[in-house]
Amino acid sequence: MLGVRPIDIVLERLLLESGPQRLLHGRGGCYDGFHDISIDWYPPCVVIGLFGTNAHKEIVEEVGRCEKVEGVLVQKRDGRNTTSEVVQGSVPEEYVCIENGLKFQIQPKRNQNVGLFLDMVEVRQWVREHSRDANVLNLFAYTASFSVYAVSGGSTRVVNNDMSRSALNWGKINHQLNMQHRSDVRMVPHNLFKSWWKLRQFGPYDLVIVDPPTRQGRSFNVEKNYAQVIKRISSLLSPHGRAVMCLNSPFHDFEYLSNLMKLRASDMHLEHWLPPAAEFEEVNPNAGLKVGVFRRN
Repeated sequence: MLGVRPIDIVLERLLLESGPQRLLHGRGGCYDGFHDISIDWYPPCVVIGLFGTNAHKEIVEEVGRCEKVEGVLVQKRDGRNTTSEVVQGSVPEEYVCIENGLKFQIQPKRNQNVGLFLDMVEVRQWVREHSRDANVLNLFAYTASFSVYAVSGGSTRVVNNDMSRSALNWGKINHQLNMQHRSDVRMVPHNLFKSWWKLRQFGPYDLVIVDPPTRQGRSFNVEKNYAQVIKRISSLLSPHGRAVMCLNSPFHDFEYLSNLMKLRASDMHLEHWLPPAAEFEEVNPNAGLKVGVFRRN
């Protein structure tokens, strides 16, 4: 953005906001010289992701001087070789953040992904607003943030599926933090492609959420596997049920997801697109988060 210093945007957002959010989305290409950095606020700590060799020392130090910030963690992002370092103050191994009145455990030092994807906040809120009396299936559930929102919205049952048992255990903690001690929240730590029969046992579903990684080792690749998931969605839904279909790949645009749905789920239609969090500015929106709400005909 011409004429605007990125650090001024960061400090303004820090002063105005109390909940978790992205403070600077450099990778969206809107800030010259900052394409290789992201700055996230998980109060009371800041997590900075560096994706290149530039240490951005000046902006890191200035963020650390903000009175609200108790600690700054820098992640040097390099796939599985990612390293983390606390460069200012103190950053706990784990702590709790509150988003829209709901509590989530954050683990900034453990993973590249600290437990809550900030670009999805508007989508989570939409799920809460459309979950009353709904039977919900949450695929690629990770730490079950969608599940927490669905229960908060009055769902009758949520089934969470993810290959990672540790991620789903983290999800159980998130439910416990919100006093959601319900037997109708189920965790299914199985390979999705071998578990369709099990998931159908709890259906049909009024709402299915599909939020896959772009690539995850040999277990999932958008280009190879997403179509296989999509062709199963309609059979899991109740008549006129909805599916929230997510795609977070810079290499695939809105049309790619729309065409996949037309090809593999021809008995469903697009209702509308959901926006990412406003702080995730993109020079090319097609490179950012794509989330479509599709309804079974």
